[in-house]
Amino acid sequence: MLDFTCGNDAADALRRFSPRVQQSSGPMICSPDMRALSWAKNLIVPAARKPRLIVFGPFQGITMELSLRHQSQIYLGLFEREVHGWLQRLSRGIQTAIDIGADRGEYTLFFLMRTNATRVLAFEPSPESLPLLQENLKLNSLVESNRLEISTAVVGDSDGARQVRLDSLASSMQLPCFIKMDVDGAEAEILKGAATLNGLGGVRWLIETHSRTLESQCIEQLKAAGFETRIIRNAWWRVFIPEQRPIEHNRWLAAWKA
Repeated sequence: MLDFTCGNDAADALRRFSPRVQQSSGPMICSPDMRALSWAKNLIVPAARKPRLIVFGPFQGITMELSLRHQSQIYLGLFEREVHGWLQRLSRGIQTAIDIGADRGEYTLFFLMRTNATRVLAFEPSPESLPLLQENLKLNSLVESNRLEISTAVVGDSDGARQVRLDSLASSMQLPCFIKMDVDGAEAEILKGAATLNGLGGVRWLIETHSRTLESQCIEQLKAAGFETRIIRNAWWRVFIPEQRPIEHNRWLAAWKA
Protein backbone atom coordinates (compact mmCIF):
# COMPACT_ATOMS: atom_id res chain seq x y z
CA MET A 1 0.00 0.00 0.00
CA LEU A 2 1.33 3.40 -0.91
CA ASP A 3 1.68 6.06 1.78
CA PHE A 4 0.60 9.41 0.36
CA THR A 5 0.71 11.36 3.64
CA CYS A 6 3.18 14.23 4.08
CA GLY A 7 5.04 15.37 7.16
CA ASN A 8 4.59 18.81 8.71
CA ASP A 9 5.62 21.59 6.38
CA ALA A 10 8.96 23.04 7.39
CA ALA A 11 7.55 26.41 6.45
CA ASP A 12 5.51 26.41 9.68
CA ALA A 13 8.70 26.88 11.64
CA LEU A 14 9.91 29.60 9.30
CA ARG A 15 6.64 31.50 9.65
CA ARG A 16 7.05 31.65 13.44
CA PHE A 17 10.43 33.31 13.05
CA SER A 18 9.59 35.65 10.18
CA PRO A 19 6.72 38.11 10.69
CA ARG A 20 6.95 39.11 7.02
CA VAL A 21 6.06 35.62 5.84
CA GLN A 22 2.33 34.91 5.81
CA GLN A 23 0.37 32.01 4.43
CA SER A 24 -2.04 33.06 1.72
CA SER A 25 -4.20 31.29 -0.81
CA GLY A 26 -4.59 34.43 -2.93
CA PRO A 27 -2.27 36.50 -5.08
CA MET A 28 0.79 38.06 -3.52
CA ILE A 29 1.11 41.85 -3.37
CA CYS A 30 4.44 43.06 -4.73
CA SER A 31 6.40 45.72 -2.91
CA PRO A 32 7.92 48.64 -4.83
CA ASP A 33 11.30 46.88 -4.61
CA MET A 34 9.82 43.75 -6.18
CA ARG A 35 8.20 45.79 -8.95
CA ALA A 36 11.54 47.45 -9.63
CA LEU A 37 13.22 44.03 -9.76
CA SER A 38 10.55 42.81 -12.18
CA TRP A 39 11.09 45.91 -14.35
CA ALA A 40 14.85 45.27 -14.39
CA LYS A 41 14.29 41.62 -15.30
CA ASN A 42 12.01 42.59 -18.20
CA LEU A 43 14.66 45.02 -19.41
CA ILE A 44 17.45 42.42 -19.38
CA VAL A 45 15.80 39.05 -20.00
CA PRO A 46 14.69 38.34 -23.59
CA ALA A 47 10.97 37.81 -24.22
CA ALA A 48 11.38 35.48 -27.20
CA ARG A 49 10.22 31.89 -26.83
CA LYS A 50 12.67 29.16 -27.75
CA PRO A 51 13.24 25.50 -26.82
CA ARG A 52 14.71 25.27 -23.33
CA LEU A 53 15.54 22.34 -21.08
CA ILE A 54 13.87 22.63 -17.66
CA VAL A 55 16.67 22.58 -15.11
CA PHE A 56 15.12 21.57 -11.77
CA GLY A 57 12.22 19.68 -10.25
CA PRO A 58 10.19 16.71 -11.54
CA PHE A 59 10.05 18.29 -15.03
CA GLN A 60 13.86 18.46 -15.16
CA GLY A 61 15.19 17.36 -18.53
CA ILE A 62 11.93 18.06 -20.37
CA THR A 63 12.25 20.49 -23.30
CA MET A 64 9.59 23.17 -23.77
CA GLU A 65 9.14 26.35 -25.78
CA LEU A 66 9.64 28.98 -23.06
CA SER A 67 10.13 32.71 -22.71
CA LEU A 68 12.53 33.40 -19.86
CA ARG A 69 10.89 36.78 -19.30
CA HIS A 70 7.43 35.32 -18.75
CA GLN A 71 8.05 31.65 -17.91
CA SER A 72 11.26 31.65 -15.91
CA GLN A 73 9.58 29.82 -13.02
CA ILE A 74 8.79 26.87 -15.28
CA TYR A 75 12.38 26.88 -16.54
CA LEU A 76 13.77 26.91 -12.99
CA GLY A 77 11.30 24.36 -11.62
CA LEU A 78 9.52 26.88 -9.36
CA PHE A 79 6.15 27.05 -11.13
CA GLU A 80 3.55 25.19 -9.03
CA ARG A 81 6.47 23.97 -6.92
CA GLU A 82 4.10 23.24 -4.04
CA VAL A 83 2.56 20.27 -5.87
CA HIS A 84 5.75 18.60 -7.05
CA GLY A 85 6.03 16.17 -4.14
CA TRP A 86 2.38 15.21 -4.48
CA LEU A 87 2.73 14.80 -8.25
CA GLN A 88 5.52 12.29 -7.76
CA ARG A 89 3.70 10.40 -4.98
CA LEU A 90 0.33 10.17 -6.67
CA SER A 91 1.75 9.15 -10.05
CA ARG A 92 3.80 6.29 -8.60
CA GLY A 93 2.97 2.96 -10.25
CA ILE A 94 0.09 4.28 -12.37
CA GLN A 95 -1.24 2.57 -15.48
CA THR A 96 -3.40 5.46 -16.73
CA ALA A 97 -2.79 9.22 -16.55
CA ILE A 98 -5.38 11.86 -17.44
CA ASP A 99 -4.43 15.51 -17.92
CA ILE A 100 -7.57 17.66 -17.92
CA GLY A 101 -6.58 21.13 -19.05
CA ALA A 102 -3.25 20.09 -20.57
CA ASP A 103 -2.41 23.64 -21.76
CA ARG A 104 1.29 23.73 -22.78
CA GLY A 105 1.70 20.07 -21.84
CA GLU A 106 4.18 19.99 -18.97
CA TYR A 107 2.09 17.45 -17.02
CA THR A 108 1.36 15.39 -20.13
CA LEU A 109 5.09 15.30 -20.83
CA PHE A 110 5.78 14.31 -17.21
CA PHE A 111 3.36 11.38 -17.50
CA LEU A 112 4.96 10.23 -20.75
CA MET A 113 8.59 10.72 -19.70
CA ARG A 114 8.61 10.16 -15.94
CA THR A 115 6.00 7.42 -15.37
CA ASN A 116 5.31 3.97 -16.76
CA ALA A 117 1.67 4.77 -17.55
CA THR A 118 0.58 2.69 -20.54
CA ARG A 119 -2.10 5.23 -21.49
CA VAL A 120 -1.96 9.01 -21.23
CA LEU A 121 -5.05 11.06 -22.09
CA ALA A 122 -4.62 14.82 -22.60
CA PHE A 123 -7.73 17.01 -22.80
CA GLU A 124 -7.21 20.51 -24.17
CA PRO A 125 -10.13 22.26 -25.90
CA SER A 126 -8.44 25.65 -26.29
CA PRO A 127 -7.39 26.40 -29.89
CA GLU A 128 -4.73 28.74 -28.50
CA SER A 129 -3.13 26.12 -26.25
CA LEU A 130 -3.32 23.10 -28.54
CA PRO A 131 -0.51 24.22 -30.92
CA LEU A 132 1.75 24.83 -27.89
CA LEU A 133 1.00 21.34 -26.61
CA GLN A 134 1.77 19.83 -30.00
CA GLU A 135 5.01 21.80 -30.32
CA ASN A 136 6.25 20.71 -26.90
CA LEU A 137 5.41 17.09 -27.67
CA LYS A 138 7.38 17.44 -30.90
CA LEU A 139 10.39 18.86 -29.06
CA ASN A 140 10.48 15.69 -26.95
CA SER A 141 9.81 13.32 -29.89
CA LEU A 142 6.45 12.26 -28.44
CA VAL A 143 3.92 13.44 -31.04
CA GLU A 144 3.57 9.90 -32.39
CA SER A 145 3.67 8.12 -29.01
CA ASN A 146 1.32 5.13 -29.01
CA ARG A 147 0.70 5.77 -25.30
CA LEU A 148 -0.79 9.23 -25.92
CA GLU A 149 -4.33 10.27 -26.83
CA ILE A 150 -5.19 13.96 -27.28
CA SER A 151 -8.79 15.19 -27.20
CA THR A 152 -10.27 18.64 -27.75
CA ALA A 153 -13.48 17.63 -25.95
CA VAL A 154 -14.56 19.48 -22.82
CA VAL A 155 -14.65 17.19 -19.79
CA GLY A 156 -17.84 17.71 -17.79
CA ASP A 157 -20.91 16.08 -16.24
CA SER A 158 -22.62 14.95 -19.47
CA ASP A 159 -21.79 13.45 -22.85
CA GLY A 160 -22.34 15.30 -26.11
CA ALA A 161 -20.79 16.31 -29.40
CA ARG A 162 -18.08 18.39 -27.70
CA GLN A 163 -18.27 17.14 -24.12
CA VAL A 164 -17.40 13.91 -22.36
CA ARG A 165 -17.74 12.46 -18.87
CA LEU A 166 -14.87 10.56 -17.31
CA ASP A 167 -17.39 7.87 -16.40
CA SER A 168 -17.88 7.14 -20.10
CA LEU A 169 -14.18 6.21 -20.23
CA ALA A 170 -14.04 4.32 -16.94
CA SER A 171 -14.51 0.83 -18.38
CA SER A 172 -11.46 1.23 -20.62
CA MET A 173 -9.13 2.56 -17.92
CA GLN A 174 -6.47 0.47 -16.28
CA LEU A 175 -5.84 1.17 -12.60
CA PRO A 176 -4.15 2.81 -10.79
CA CYS A 177 -5.27 6.00 -12.53
CA PHE A 178 -3.98 9.50 -11.78
CA ILE A 179 -6.00 12.53 -12.85
CA LYS A 180 -4.61 16.07 -12.89
CA MET A 181 -7.27 18.75 -13.34
CA ASP A 182 -6.79 22.47 -14.03
CA VAL A 183 -9.96 23.82 -15.62
CA ASP A 184 -10.61 27.26 -14.13
CA GLY A 185 -14.05 26.74 -12.63
CA ALA A 186 -15.55 23.43 -13.81
CA GLU A 187 -14.00 21.28 -11.10
CA ALA A 188 -17.26 20.25 -9.40
CA GLU A 189 -19.00 19.38 -12.69
CA ILE A 190 -16.12 17.14 -13.75
CA LEU A 191 -16.23 15.30 -10.42
CA LYS A 192 -19.99 14.79 -10.87
CA GLY A 193 -19.25 13.20 -14.22
CA ALA A 194 -16.72 10.85 -12.57
CA ALA A 195 -18.97 9.33 -9.88
CA THR A 196 -18.60 5.76 -11.18
CA LEU A 197 -14.86 6.13 -11.70
CA ASN A 198 -14.46 7.53 -8.18
CA GLY A 199 -16.19 4.46 -6.79
CA LEU A 200 -13.24 2.35 -7.89
CA GLY A 201 -10.04 1.82 -5.96
CA GLY A 202 -6.75 3.11 -7.30
CA VAL A 203 -8.00 6.52 -8.49
CA ARG A 204 -5.95 9.55 -7.48
CA TRP A 205 -6.58 13.24 -8.08
CA LEU A 206 -4.57 16.46 -8.17
CA ILE A 207 -6.98 19.36 -8.62
CA GLU A 208 -6.34 23.08 -8.90
CA THR A 209 -9.29 24.90 -7.34
CA HIS A 210 -10.22 28.46 -8.28
CA SER A 211 -12.50 29.56 -5.45
CA ARG A 212 -13.07 28.57 -1.83
CA THR A 213 -16.59 27.45 -2.73
CA LEU A 214 -15.30 25.15 -5.46
CA GLU A 215 -12.62 23.82 -3.13
CA SER A 216 -15.25 22.95 -0.52
CA GLN A 217 -17.50 21.33 -3.14
CA CYS A 218 -14.63 19.20 -4.43
CA ILE A 219 -13.66 18.08 -0.94
CA GLU A 220 -17.28 17.20 -0.13
CA GLN A 221 -17.68 15.11 -3.28
CA LEU A 222 -14.35 13.36 -2.88
CA LYS A 223 -14.88 12.52 0.79
CA ALA A 224 -18.34 11.17 -0.02
CA ALA A 225 -16.64 8.81 -2.49
CA GLY A 226 -14.19 7.60 0.16
CA PHE A 227 -11.13 9.70 -0.65
CA GLU A 228 -8.61 11.17 1.73
CA THR A 229 -8.01 14.82 0.82
CA ARG A 230 -5.28 17.35 1.48
CA ILE A 231 -5.26 21.06 0.65
CA ILE A 232 -1.83 22.03 -0.69
CA ARG A 233 -1.20 25.50 0.66
CA ASN A 234 0.92 28.07 -1.07
CA ALA A 235 4.55 28.13 0.04
CA TRP A 236 5.71 30.84 2.46
CA TRP A 237 8.31 32.02 -0.04
CA ARG A 238 5.59 33.01 -2.51
CA VAL A 239 5.71 36.34 -0.67
CA PHE A 240 9.06 36.87 -2.43
CA ILE A 241 8.54 34.81 -5.60
CA PRO A 242 4.84 35.15 -6.48
CA GLU A 243 3.21 33.46 -9.44
CA GLN A 244 1.10 36.58 -10.15
CA ARG A 245 -2.18 34.69 -10.30
CA PRO A 246 -5.05 36.77 -11.72
CA ILE A 247 -7.67 35.53 -9.23
CA GLU A 248 -7.94 35.66 -5.45
CA HIS A 249 -8.09 31.92 -4.74
CA ASN A 250 -5.75 29.55 -6.53
CA ARG A 251 -4.38 26.43 -4.84
CA TRP A 252 -4.27 22.67 -5.26
CA LEU A 253 -6.06 19.73 -3.68
CA ALA A 254 -4.73 16.15 -3.53
CA ALA A 255 -7.04 13.15 -3.13
CA TRP A 256 -6.40 9.42 -2.81
CA LYS A 257 -7.88 6.31 -1.23
CA ALA A 258 -6.14 4.66 1.73
